[in-house]
Amino acid sequence: MIRRPVLRGPATLGGKLVLATLVFSALFTLLAVGVRTWFAWGEGIARMRDELLLMEHVYQHTLAKVIWEVDRDGLVVHLRSAAQIESIGCIEVRPSSDSYDGNNLLAEVCKPGWKASSVAPSRVVQLSYQAFPGQTSMMLGELVLHGDERMLWQRLRAEILNIVMTQLIQSLALAGFIMLMFNRSVTVHVRRIASHLAALAPGRLDTPLALRRRGGRGDELSQLVSGVNLLQANLSDYLAQQQAYENELSRHRDHLAEAIQERTAELSQANEALAGSAATLRQLGDIGLQLTTSLDQQAICYTLHKHLAELLPLDGFGVALLEPDGRALRLVYYVEDGQRAAQMLMPLDDLRWNTVRSFLAEAEVTAVNDDQAALAPLPEGIESRNSVRSALFRPLEVHGERRGVVIVQSYQPFAYQARERVREILRSTAAFAAIALSNASAYSAEEAARQEADRTLRELRQAQGQLVQSEKMAALGQLVAGVAHEINTPLGAVKASARNILASLQECLGGFPELMQRLDLERLTQFRQLLELAGAAPAVLSSREERALQRRLLERLQAEQVPQAEELAGLLAQMQIEAQLPACLPLLRSEDGPALARAVFALSAVARNAENINAAVDRVAKIVFALRAYSRFDASSDPVMADVTEGLETVLTIYHSQIKQHVELVRHYEPVEPLLCWPDELNQVWTNLLQNALQAMQYRGRLEITVKTEAGQVVVAIRDSGAGIPADVLPRIFDAFFTTKPIGLGSGLGLDIVSKIVAKHQGQVAVESTPGVGSCFRVCLPYRRRDAAEPPGAAASGAAPEA
Repeated sequence: MIRRPVLRGPATLGGKLVLATLVFSALFTLLAVGVRTWFAWGEGIARMRDELLLMEHVYQHTLAKVIWEVDRDGLVVHLRSAAQIESIGCIEVRPSSDSYDGNNLLAEVCKPGWKASSVAPSRVVQLSYQAFPGQTSMMLGELVLHGDERMLWQRLRAEILNIVMTQLIQSLALAGFIMLMFNRSVTVHVRRIASHLAALAPGRLDTPLALRRRGGRGDELSQLVSGVNLLQANLSDYLAQQQAYENELSRHRDHLAEAIQERTAELSQANEALAGSAATLRQLGDIGLQLTTSLDQQAICYTLHKHLAELLPLDGFGVALLEPDGRALRLVYYVEDGQRAAQMLMPLDDLRWNTVRSFLAEAEVTAVNDDQAALAPLPEGIESRNSVRSALFRPLEVHGERRGVVIVQSYQPFAYQARERVREILRSTAAFAAIALSNASAYSAEEAARQEADRTLRELRQAQGQLVQSEKMAALGQLVAGVAHEINTPLGAVKASARNILASLQECLGGFPELMQRLDLERLTQFRQLLELAGAAPAVLSSREERALQRRLLERLQAEQVPQAEELAGLLAQMQIEAQLPACLPLLRSEDGPALARAVFALSAVARNAENINAAVDRVAKIVFALRAYSRFDASSDPVMADVTEGLETVLTIYHSQIKQHVELVRHYEPVEPLLCWPDELNQVWTNLLQNALQAMQYRGRLEITVKTEAGQVVVAIRDSGAGIPADVLPRIFDAFFTTKPIGLGSGLGLDIVSKIVAKHQGQVAVESTPGVGSCFRVCLPYRRRDAAEPPGAAASGAAPEA
């Protein structure tokens, strides 16, 4: 049946052409409007620039004269008149800087709402005036004309409206003309052709297609009409030929039905024979499934024995496998008449065994009957009550390589006479058995290798733990030595300060009470002020700064004729009293002035030494706290919220004695949020990296530490000015037991432990190094939720610093 297409309005060729024409017209109109708008914008700017130039010529001389005459009102009138021009947004008159002392004129007139614009043009005109003929023109100022951007946009909008209307009318007229021509020349005839094809049927194939067109044109429509008529003629011939073929096919169909009945009877007989074979195949498939799902060698042999006993006459069954050295077969399973033989070796050069001969033979199955089967030696543990009269040997092969032999034996002569069926059963079962036994052997070897690897790994971990502990103890010894040296310094300061306090008190208390009794109220007030000034002294001065201060004070005291000026200058310099000297002069000029100054100095010395003792004690407490924080380690603890910067400062305190001498420490700390982490393990990371940096610099150079937040993670960068790491060594520095240090100075575990601790925190550690410039280790630790933290013990921790 020929399906007739239905012509719909929106899907017609004319409709599509109309739509395409309208789209093209719209795009063309937009493009034309854009181009013409651009040119109109340029013309508007040029027009405004010409108008400003015209205004320049009109008002240049007039404004210069007004400025010369110092007529401010006239100047404003002229500017307001000029500002009425629609192109001008603002007009200014700026006086020259060297004219009219005290009488400079400055005027500005702008339209309401005008704003300076970088789009609208502007003009700057120098105003000069010649008062008398022959006199040199004088520069009086400059006239600045600013165009009004609003006028540009107003003119452009009017121009755009005109352009859009003109272009739209042109585009619509052109589209209408094209559609009209296409409809008269193409659409009418195409619709007639479509109607003819829709009404086409087998009974109307003789009706030709004809178009009512003036003149015989050789265009595409004429070719289409000729093609349709030719197609109708060919289709008519084809239908006639098809009818003849159908008649011939009907005669052959009857003959084919008879042949099918005969073939069906033959296939029924074959299906009955195939059903018996299918049952055997299903049983063999079940055997293969049971064999290949086990990895126990004895269980595989027992399963194969049980199933073959159901399919074959079987009085003896065995499996022999090739030894790993390839010199003998091992009888791993053998049962005869209910007796189980012990495992034994059958050397490949002992040809008494039929099993060996069948393994060495090229045959797929080796059959042995009568005397040859009876003459074979018996396996160990078998007491034969009957003689074996029939035997089959099937080599076990995996990927074309022989791995053993399956032994099938019977007390009946010619028990396996039906060789094809027996061979097929043995071939199928032996193939499954070979795969299963190969998998079992591989599993046994893999299990033995895994156990050996576990044992080796345990020994390796024990050795690694001993190395880690020894390296940590060595590092702890170095740190303790540094901490002891660091504590000695504040203890010495405490001892010296206590000695100074005792000496000051002895000097002060000797004549201090008697001296206080001689002071009147005014002198006592001055004494207290001097004591307060001495107690508020800033930081300790260097020797050079103190000598310079003493010289200045001596000059001022001598100028004021203060007695014992040299001694007083030394005391005041140590108390750093210079700016407050005028307030102290009345007390110093008195008869007891030197004694009072010495008393003030002794009392202030007691206060300063007490502050030194407090600072030294705080220093010792900080060192002890840092050492306790560093040594406290609990690998089984849960992660906690901790400040990374505090951990860094704890480690820096431990290494203070190694840093303070010749290392310039630069800190770049940004405020960071607390991080969910194991802080003790992170302290080990900072210890390793800082120790490596100090050793790389040989404890001399610049050490920079940066802490910041970047992309949702805390970034810690430790940069040193050491020798750097060679490019060929850089990829290996995080490998365990790799070190570039001399023997005895490192185990190669430090950076390996660093990478594991950072990985435990789900972070990353990277290094950049330039030989001769230095290295920078960058540790990135992401912010994590508590439920996303990795359980403790996921990575090894606690190792000596290692480069």
